[in-house]
Amino acid sequence: MEYVGQIIHGLITILFSVFAWYIKHHLDRISEREAQMQSLLAEKEAAMHEQLMAKEKEIEEIRLANNRGTQALLRDRLLQGYHFFKKRGMVTYGEARNYENMYEAYHALGKNGIMDIIFEKFKLIPVKDDIIVYPDEDEPR
Repeated sequence: MEYVGQIIHGLITILFSVFAWYIKHHLDRISEREAQMQSLLAEKEAAMHEQLMAKEKEIEEIRLANNRGTQALLRDRLLQGYHFFKKRGMVTYGEARNYENMYEAYHALGKNGIMDIIFEKFKLIPVKDDIIVYPDEDEPR
């Protein structure tokens, strides 16, 4: 009988050892898969970050180009307006407000230089009510 007890004890020990090995083996495989997933995730994150930075740079370049284009259009309109009003010899209140709004938008975009001088000259043009009389016409509009 003692012999049978020893065999049973040995079998139980072997079963527990196999079960412990099986669990450890599967836990190791799970850890390996988690490490692989973490590595893949880090690679994907790095790639997405790189794409995001490239897109951000592209958007910034477009924004700068839009600002330069807007500034060029405003500068052109301000110069045209200045020469027109100077030749006409007056500006209405509404035209003066519009001109000042354009100048403020232009000024906010930076690099003003000569347009600051033009704006100061514009402010010297007489402002009259909203009835416009053109130099080559007899009737107001």
